[in-house]
Amino acid sequence: MLKIRWKDVLERIREKERQFYKEIVRQKLAFTGHVLRGRSSRNTLEILEGKIKGKKAQGRLKRMWFNDIRQWTMLTDNGKVKRSPEDRVGWRAITCQPST
Repeated sequence: MLKIRWKDVLERIREKERQFYKEIVRQKLAFTGHVLRGRSSRNTLEILEGKIKGKKAQGRLKRMWFNDIRQWTMLTDNGKVKRSPEDRVGWRAITCQPST
């Protein structure tokens, strides 16, 4: 009807998906910086670190928040990830250009 090829439509959809994913990564990194700088409650930090008490669920391991953050920031351990947001300028640079 509009004489648009399916190939073009699929390429546009893939590009939108990539932009959507990058925005999610950026927001997740920004929120992590907010929590790690102590601007949020202690409970939020415990949830972020995965230190929830209770019975473990069966099945495969759940995806951990800190694992994603380490991968996107290319930092090797949780200690470095926890200290990085203290430098707001550096953390903002990481947040704007994550390695996805």
